[in-house]
This record gives sequence, structure tokens and C-alpha cells, in this order.
Amino acid sequence: MTDTQLYLAIGVPIVSILIGMTLSLIQISGIRADMRGMRSDVREDIRPFREDIRAVSTDLRTLTGKVVEIDNRLTRIEERLEHR
Repeated sequence: MTDTQLYLAIGVPIVSILIGMTLSLIQISGIRADMRGMRSDVREDIRPFREDIRAVSTDLRTLTGKVVEIDNRLTRIEERLEHR
């Protein structure tokens, strides 16, 4: 076996492996970029729902406060009626 044959026998597989790894890295970086784009799209789609949930939460807190106020008032009325 000559030196040229040895270099080809070792070099060709190594070069093909390096090319394959390079292409894989390029594909992975492309997939990552697509995922980033999808992530930002999902965040934009979720934003209105988050705002709606915040509004419902605020309304629920307000209603809970009103129920507590009504309960306190009824308790006072009951106490006054029992004292008579």
C-alpha cells in the first residue's frame, strides 16, 4: 500500500465525517432558530389570554371583597336584632 492509498483510506472517511457533522450543526442551528420563532409566536398568542385571566382574577377579587362586606353587614344586623 502506498502513502497515497493510506492517506485516501484514512482521509476520505474523516473528511466525510467532518462534512456530516458540519451539516448536522447547520441543521440544528436552523431548528433552533425555528423554535425561537415559534416560541415568540406562542407568547404573542398567549398574551391576550393572560390579560383576560388577569381581568377575571381582578373581578373575582372584587366580588370576593363585596361578599365579605355583605357578610359583615349581615353579621352586624343579626347582632343588633338579637340584642333587642
